[in-house]
Amino acid sequence: MKLKSFLLPALAGIATASADEQQHAEAYILRQSKTTTNPPSIPDELARAILLQRLSTPQHPSALGQLPESLSQDESVSYVRQFGKLPPSLFEDVDDAKAPSQLVIALSGVANKYDDVKAAISPVPLAFTAPGLSHLPAGGKKTSCAFEQSINPENNKCWKGKTQYLEYDVAKDSNVIVQLSKNLEFLTAQALDGKLETTVLLLAPPTQSEELRRRDMELDEQVMAEEQEPEAEATYVPTADSKLNGDTDKAFHAFASSPKPAGVLPACFESRNACVSATGGCSGHGQCVDRWGASSSTDKACFFCHCMSTVEPVGGGAENRTGVFHWGGGACHKRDVSTPFWLFAGVTLALVATVAFAIGLLFSVGEEKLPGVIGAGVSRSK
Repeated sequence: MKLKSFLLPALAGIATASADEQQHAEAYILRQSKTTTNPPSIPDELARAILLQRLSTPQHPSALGQLPESLSQDESVSYVRQFGKLPPSLFEDVDDAKAPSQLVIALSGVANKYDDVKAAISPVPLAFTAPGLSHLPAGGKKTSCAFEQSINPENNKCWKGKTQYLEYDVAKDSNVIVQLSKNLEFLTAQALDGKLETTVLLLAPPTQSEELRRRDMELDEQVMAEEQEPEAEATYVPTADSKLNGDTDKAFHAFASSPKPAGVLPACFESRNACVSATGGCSGHGQCVDRWGASSSTDKACFFCHCMSTVEPVGGGAENRTGVFHWGGGACHKRDVSTPFWLFAGVTLALVATVAFAIGLLFSVGEEKLPGVIGAGVSRSK
């Protein structure tokens, strides 16, 4: 009895440790260039921006979300350039058709299948980790394509454009792990040839609060998409998961044009849902927060849009570059250009003042009378 009483807690602890082995998101990238040997742990917002940057195209650019406040802007942009798709050279005319296609495979429910998934993708190097990235806002329409057809960019039936996003729940369909291991050699050969870059994302298990918040956000976004469908048609990233994406056929609104808020927005909203619905999720450039923090009283709640900095594609065409943008306004729908304006205005005023001072100085010197010594030796001609 004493031996059993000692072993039972130990076995329970081992089982708990095994179940909690995968508590963070992991991204594995197959490409021509080698991945860093020391994969960093980056914030969830930055990891989401990197993955969306890989799924973004010049024809359908997507907002990459907010920059994390825990990192500097230069460090965040450096991570995007390191783990995102490589932009073409500014001094070379690069054909977009020759650029490698982008494939992102997101696997959820990995906690109980972590060892099997790791064994299936063991040759793929780990690029980076994220502590709590449990979902990626890249939806699409359902299709009946098989896994082997969905990962082949030459299959025009299952591929649209240069990007493909697949999402599977391995807890419900463990055959995905077998198919991934079976086709890993094909994906590696495509990466070495520069035709396809594959990112395998092991999503972190969502917490209960995150799951409720995600369902609430999806419901609000679905209602907003149905209301705004006549005005703006959302673009989407095609997906090949016909079983696990649910019954929603609407694309995630982050890939659609941000609607302008109607009328004057109030200074405070009574709930987070009211703020998200009225501002369109802060136009994808911020988040609804309570002005007074966590308050137990609902009548004191004051939700408003807290605008953030975002990393978004700039230039378009063959120049697939990214830049940092600042936003303002009640719905974060206006670009904040105060810093460039004051910089331009200050330089302009300084130049005007310098030129005016130089002209005034020359004029004052020219108005001075000549000394009498110069005219003393000059005689009048007869």
